[in-house]
Amino acid sequence: MAVEATVDPAEAEPLLDDFAGRLLRLTPADPRSELRSRFDDPSAVKAVWRDARGSIVGAAVATVEGTGSDLALLHILPAYADAAASARLLDMVVRALPPSVARVRAMDRLSHRWLHLQGAEARAILAARGFAAFDRVLLARDLRKPVPPAGPLPAGFTASTPDPRQVEHYADFAYRAYRGTTDFAIIAPDASLDAYTRLYRRFLSGELGEYAPSLSFAVEDAGGELAAVLHTILVGRDPYVGDLSVLAPHRRKHLGRYLLSTALQRYKDAGLARAALTVTAQNTAAYNLYRSVGFEVERSGEVFILAR
Repeated sequence: MAVEATVDPAEAEPLLDDFAGRLLRLTPADPRSELRSRFDDPSAVKAVWRDARGSIVGAAVATVEGTGSDLALLHILPAYADAAASARLLDMVVRALPPSVARVRAMDRLSHRWLHLQGAEARAILAARGFAAFDRVLLARDLRKPVPPAGPLPAGFTASTPDPRQVEHYADFAYRAYRGTTDFAIIAPDASLDAYTRLYRRFLSGELGEYAPSLSFAVEDAGGELAAVLHTILVGRDPYVGDLSVLAPHRRKHLGRYLLSTALQRYKDAGLARAALTVTAQNTAAYNLYRSVGFEVERSGEVFILAR
């Protein structure tokens, strides 16, 4: 095993084919194109295991963005796969990260799972190296069921429609709203304003799903400053709450419940059948709010964060 600065993606094709074949049993998504680009990315850190003939039989690939890193792939071909080899690849790629990297995120989505190991084996390897586990839960709600009334906004607050062209404005708000919360580094391991701006540029431009201004809402305080926001994107025909955040000084004023109930009623009035969102279960205030208005657990997966 060795860290290699450059790897021809074609050499990794058998490994990626095996990974994709396992993933396709769980989801129709095909990650090979994205993963090829990671092997081709000179800024990505690549720990590679080759057999005696020089063929790639295992690899770990970590992307780097500012002070954060994502472990985009850790996979080994079946004839070689075991927990000890997986641990060596993980140790090698983490040690090779730049000293400036403060956080490493692993298994942040299904296409980043370690599919060559049993889940308990992967969790044990990560836990032994200080990765903290968080449960990311996909919640869904049947919009045919009654929606709890939103009630009036508290005195001094007004509602408006967000303008998705104001990327920096909403990215800055999200950065301030999430800072210090459970979700801060889970959303963006870099945990910087630049990272949030890059994420919101993708989010509000429609790259992650069609942005729906008519199904999104903002709340301003008496001074006209943004206090809370709910952004909706459409994934197929289903509305997805991509962000519901409230600035710390305005929490416990029921602004989140107001926005959520208002959005659900708007979805229902538009003839939509199902709404969804993702939340970290350890963010108990948000998780309990969503469950209280009828969202139910559809599936969950663990995200692991290492603070270096």
